[in-house]
Order: sequence, then structure tokens, then C-alpha cells
Amino acid sequence: MHKWLWNALRLEFSLTPRGPLLIKAGMTSPDPSLPDMQFVRTMTRQGHTIFVPGSSLKGVFRSFTEKVLRTHDRACDPFDRERACGKKLQEEEDTATLYRESCRACKIYGNTRLRGRMAFADLFPEGQLKTETRFGVAISRLSNAVAHGPFDMEIVVEGSFRGSLRLGNFEVWQLGLLALTLQAVNDGLVRVGFGKNRGFGEVKIAPTAVTIDCCRPDVPADELWGTGRLVPEGERRRYGLQEDDSLSGLPAATDEVSMGAFVRRCYDPAGWEAIAERSLERLSQVLGVAT
Repeated sequence: MHKWLWNALRLEFSLTPRGPLLIKAGMTSPDPSLPDMQFVRTMTRQGHTIFVPGSSLKGVFRSFTEKVLRTHDRACDPFDRERACGKKLQEEEDTATLYRESCRACKIYGNTRLRGRMAFADLFPEGQLKTETRFGVAISRLSNAVAHGPFDMEIVVEGSFRGSLRLGNFEVWQLGLLALTLQAVNDGLVRVGFGKNRGFGEVKIAPTAVTIDCCRPDVPADELWGTGRLVPEGERRRYGLQEDDSLSGLPAATDEVSMGAFVRRCYDPAGWEAIAERSLERLSQVLGVAT
């Protein structure tokens, strides 16, 4: 399906720590003034800066998605060497079969045989961040004595980061899983980074703008079509898509722009809330969960 571009969603958002937040760097910095566990940094035009790697957020999102789907027997165990989608389909070459036979988590995030559809950009500070240094020790489970430490940690306690994610060639139920994950993060059920059992990592993710591109200019203004509604009948059967893959009764977009080959509709946070609510209903139908 990556040979075509039927639709795409881009969601811009801000991430604000509700408590201590630490995304650990992979190695010790040569700067002796930084703590033992420093926040990951990168070089920008303004110099070195703290940031949240998109891969860190993507891992958190995938982990929660797999838990939800596995509860309803709709996701594989990627560590199962026999039944994981990447292992089960390792001899398959047809991309339509790979997508159709992959579990619902792999259809979004991919596996060793299938490219994922969701991508996260790195998150960079929005204004000034406030950091502090905290200290800790590691306790031996055998002796109950100090096994390592004391060590110091660089914690972000105030400020916000701005980033975005993109979901290409999506089905409507996939928007429902995205909305469910965002809600779980904001409810504190899903945390980010190091020290989750220490009380670290609780954040708030607030969508700021949503853009949806669609290859069909004739889609009604109050509707949103997934790939199942957009692709030809033959491709729909090959990829195992649903024909009624759409939402209706949505609020009007705040802006609509013709991109030549695409129509781009822009929504504000209220518009995204309406899309999220309706897509959650579709997710319940797909999973067979009564609402």
C-alpha cells in the first residue's frame, strides 16, 4: 500500500511534564558539569538543547497499543519466535498479503516484514525549560545495602515540548487507537521515559492542530474517509479492508486547501476531539466491544 498515497493525517501537539521527566542519554557526556544521568541532547542552530526523541514516544505508544489489542486477541507478541507476524510471514513477498495477515498493531507500527505507517518527529523545547538535579541510589535486592550510588539525575520539571506525528494510508479504527493512547497518556496510565516506578514520566499531550490529506476532492465536508472507502474494490479485497471505512457528522474543517492531487482539511483541537470520539466508536465495532 506504500505504492500509493490515499490519505494522511498529521497531528501537531505539545507535551508538558506533569511531574519529573527524564529521557536518559545513551552515553555519558564529556561535560563534567552535567549529572551522571543527563537528559538526552542534540545540536541545533541555537546550540545543544534538551529534546524528546520521537522514537521514545513511538515506543510508548506501540507498547500501549499492543497491550490493548492483545487483551482482545488482536495483536501478536513480537517476542514470540514462532507466532510473531514478522516471523510467521518471513517467506511472504506479496505486500497485500503481508498487510492483510499482520495483526492490528503491526498494521500501524510495522514488523520485520512490513513497514509501519506511523512516524513521530523529535520534540523540541517550546520556550524555556526548568530543570533540577535529583539524587538516588541503587539498592541490592540480596543485601538491602547500597549497590550503586549515590548518583545524580537531570530532571525537567517545567516547560513544554512541541512535536508532531504522521499516520499515512490509515483506516478509521487506527485513528481510534491513536485517540485511545493519547487519552491514556493524559490520564496518567501511560508514562514516558526513565523512572516510571519512581513517579517520573507523567505528561500531558495536547493536540494543537490536525491536518488530513485526502486523494478524493468529492468527500463531503462533514465526512472523513479511511483507505477502505478510498481504494478500488480489487485492492480492498487484497488488503482486507472494510468498505464502510468512514466517519460522518463531523464538524466543518477550519480551513480547506486544494493541493492539486489532494484536498487538505485542517482542524482545530475541538475538531480533533470530534474525530477522536467518532473513531473510538468505530474501534469498538472492529474489536467487537459493546459500548
